[in-house]
Amino acid sequence: MRGVARSLLPWTLAFFFAILSGFLASRLLTGARETRSVDAAPVVQAIRRIAQLATVEVQISDVLRFEEVKSFLIFDFPKGATIRMRGRVIAGFDLASPDFQVKPDPERRRLAITLPAPRILALDPRLEWFDERSGIFNPITPQDRTRWMLWARGQLARAAKDAGIEARAVEHARDLLSGAAGAFGWTVDVGVTRGGEATPATTP
Repeated sequence: MRGVARSLLPWTLAFFFAILSGFLASRLLTGARETRSVDAAPVVQAIRRIAQLATVEVQISDVLRFEEVKSFLIFDFPKGATIRMRGRVIAGFDLASPDFQVKPDPERRRLAITLPAPRILALDPRLEWFDERSGIFNPITPQDRTRWMLWARGQLARAAKDAGIEARAVEHARDLLSGAAGAFGWTVDVGVTRGGEATPATTP
């Protein structure tokens, strides 16, 4: 019996170590997997009625570079980031404004429309972060990223204004209103309120 036990002992140990090795290997493979989870709790803060006339959209692409330096004695500790921004800006008119007026003239089949000043109605920025530079003594914080993202949204709006989005909004609004009224045999006089005064523009 002792001889049989001695002959089975190596096989028993080998079987035990095989099971242990398989368990450890499976744990290593499982631990190497990437796990992601997203928790969300949306809250609807407000729902309101809107009346807006969107007449033009501008696509903008830009590269923004941010850099801030914190100085201590004779040492400078910089931090910064580069953002690739692609986005669109929609401009038009807020028809809920008291400056919006429509005066029909049925006898002459004409409409006198006064639009409020054109404005940006929506921004849709898409930001891609890359090339961040941060350090122990001047790290990039969540507040920095929030501030830079707000600045990027403002830059998107400024770029759209520099491209003449407001003037194009007025031009396309006149074309749109003239075409819609012309389909019913009417003509339109379109004016735009600027600085509290209406600037008329007659459409033939």
